Order: sequence, then structure tokens, then C-alpha cells
Amino acid sequence: MKLGPFLAWLLLKALHTAVSLLPFPVLLAVSRAAGTACYALGIRRRVVTENLRAAFGKELPEPELDRMGKRCYAEYGRIFSEIVKSDRLLRKREEHFDVQGLPTLVEAVNSGKGLLILSGHIGNFVVLGHFLRSMGFPMTFVARRVANEYVNREIEKVYGRHGSTIIPVRGFKNDPQGGIRLFRSLKRGDIVVALVDQDAGPDGYMSTFFGLPTSIPAGPARYAYRSRTPVTTAFATREGGRLCLEILPPIDYSGAGSPEAAERILLDEYSRRLEEKVRKAPEQYFWFHKKWKTLPEMRARYGGAG
Repeated sequence: MKLGPFLAWLLLKALHTAVSLLPFPVLLAVSRAAGTACYALGIRRRVVTENLRAAFGKELPEPELDRMGKRCYAEYGRIFSEIVKSDRLLRKREEHFDVQGLPTLVEAVNSGKGLLILSGHIGNFVVLGHFLRSMGFPMTFVARRVANEYVNREIEKVYGRHGSTIIPVRGFKNDPQGGIRLFRSLKRGDIVVALVDQDAGPDGYMSTFFGLPTSIPAGPARYAYRSRTPVTTAFATREGGRLCLEILPPIDYSGAGSPEAAERILLDEYSRRLEEKVRKAPEQYFWFHKKWKTLPEMRARYGGAG
């Protein structure tokens, strides 16, 4: 047993237990305040600031970008509290949730062809997954593994909390076992959700996001082509006090004659749809990751931020 990772997991577990005891309004206020404090302390602030400049710097003045960054930190405090208290929200799901495009999921179940849902780190994608599972849809999530195995198990518990299936992967080109599990799941006709908006490095597909080249994971799109699985996009955001899931119509890639062609059609349309959604709710996007770190000029702008 490695002591460092174990102690980190123990601290995380203790924190989760402690905050779970707080009433939701108190937890929400504390979490949003903690998010604001993280901004004030400069935690990941350089990454967030440079991402916002890259995305909106030509359209918005610097003070507005700064305000957007602050709102992002506070919003992710809210998202944390909603994940912790997801059971409470699900007990009154008519009050807290809204969904558009549900017939797409119904068709996927009834046809037996399954569905690959390409999503991203925007809004509370975890709790919306719990919501769909509570409605009876069999959900499978592709979850990126983290280095700390103890923490990794906790992440898998969060995704699988309400009975969803988890496919843990390290990547899609260097993890044959994870890739095979994903392909088999698609071939079986499952509803699979994959978040494919984080930088995938030199192995990824180069799409465009806010006018900049961005490397994103290509594996799910290729496996969908090989299994002949329908592909769509879905994004979860908070609108008017409710958690709203928008499931868009499937992407037509019937004309693709190769995995590379399917990859191009699916991922370029995915990036276009994601950007459109982020423009509507920029403070709800996870700007904390180095979205464009494959680009040398962006790596320089991120500097030494971890």
C-alpha cells in the first residue's frame, strides 16, 4: 500500500462524509463560498483565465472575462453540492429536472441498436446521468481513470451510484482492454455516455473549438462506426433553477466509408454543438482543464500551472 495516495483518499472520504451531513441549503452556500475562495487563492486560476481569453478574448473585455471566471468557480461549488445530495434531488425529480429529446433514448432502447452519447464537462453531467437511470434507462458511462487507485474507486462509485455500468479507461489508443469493453457494450446495444472534450494529446483527433485546433479522444467515434451504433450529443446545464438535459438529434454519418471519415463527421459536429452550448452557459463549462495544451502557444500561456 502506498501511503500518500491512501492518505489523500482518506482525506477525501472524510470530507465527503462531513459535508454529506450538512443540510442542502447550508452545503450549497458553503460550496459556492469555497469555490469563490479557490478563485481568490489563485487555484487553477491561470488555466481558467487563459482558457477564457482563448475562447472569448476577441469578443469580451478583460473585466467581463474576470467576472465569468469567478462565476465558474462558484458554479462548480454548486455542482459539487448537487452531486453530494443527488438522492435528495431525485426524490423530487419533477421539481428539479427537465429533459428535451427523450424520444431519442426511447428509440435507442426499442430498436436494440443502442446509442453512443458524446457529451462534455458542462453543467452537472453526473447528476443528470443519475436522473436518466432513475427513469429506467440502462446507462453505461466511460470514466477516465486517475492515477490514485483509491480515488479512482470513489469516482466509479459516484458514476455507478444508482445502478449505472462503468467502463474505466486510461485512454482509447493505449488501453486495449477498455477499448474492447466499450466496443462490446456498443455492439450489445447499450446506451453509452462518453465525455470527449478533454485534450487527448498527439493521439487525438484535431477538431476546432472556439476557432482553435483542439485534440479530443477519437476512440468512441471509431468504435461506433465499427459497431454501426447511432451517435448523438447531450449536454446538461442549469436553466431557470432546474437541471436541464438536452439530447440532440443523432448525427448522420451514414456516408462515412471508413473509421477516419466517421471520426471527422462525428467529432467536428460534436465540437460545433458543444461550443454552441458553452456560449449559452460559459460559466458552467469546466475551464479548469488545459483544453488546448496540445498547441505549443497555449502550453506557454498555461505556464507552470499543474
